[in-house]
Amino acid sequence: MNYKDKYKLAAFDVDGTLLVPGDLVFSKNIKNMFLELKKNNVITTLATAREFASINNFLEQLNPDYFIGANGSFVWDVKNKKFIFTNVCNKEDVIKLYDEFATKVEGFQISHFDKVFKSPTTNTNTWYSKPFEHKFEDYSADKLIDDQIHLITLNQPDPKKVQELVKNVTKFIKQNKLDLEISSLWSRGIFIAPPMSNKIHALEKLASYLNLGLENIIAFGDGENDYEMIKNVGYGVAIDDSSNELKAIAKDICFSCEVDGPYHKLKELEII
Repeated sequence: MNYKDKYKLAAFDVDGTLLVPGDLVFSKNIKNMFLELKKNNVITTLATAREFASINNFLEQLNPDYFIGANGSFVWDVKNKKFIFTNVCNKEDVIKLYDEFATKVEGFQISHFDKVFKSPTTNTNTWYSKPFEHKFEDYSADKLIDDQIHLITLNQPDPKKVQELVKNVTKFIKQNKLDLEISSLWSRGIFIAPPMSNKIHALEKLASYLNLGLENIIAFGDGENDYEMIKNVGYGVAIDDSSNELKAIAKDICFSCEVDGPYHKLKELEII
């Protein structure tokens, strides 16, 4: 099969897929991968939980064509600096959720365009948050703007309590008829966003915009928030240190980000 002709859009999760967690600079191979994809007329997009506050200078380092951020809450045209698609949270719904859960979790974060509003219990001294700690502000309801709230993150450091948190949040959303849902989980918490706010839905929007289908996409990921993306694109590739559940539904597996797995897989498939 000529993979280069079939797959016209390449989507990449960032942390744990392209970048070792805690690192801030991409390897030479990963940077070259984006250049080589562009030379071969393959469109590129990041697809990550990161948003404008947390993306650091990653767009400048990699120069992708598009940026799917906040787990699919928006698609950003990097070159033309405009949104292709957005799916934002209702301000009043976010306030209700904050009032109910901010004191019950280890951290409550509201991603708000290029800043993050946090609860008093939020720890920003982590490998993920520390580099953009200056973009965190203490939560205040009057700071929220209706069309700029992309993602809500609830932190629960005890993995055993995450499912209990899922149950309580789901019940509260249903009882209060909030236009929100748990979009994905991670080992230490949950992501909350409007319905249909996930990486695969954002990729569908981007593919349609580009006159492509999901069958024309190759995607790489390592986390639970990559599950639907890896399962439903034309060629989903899981990182070899991801969960057995993710690897089971992937069409292929590549080496870890420590050794530039996605780069070598694209070389193997002769897409670059």
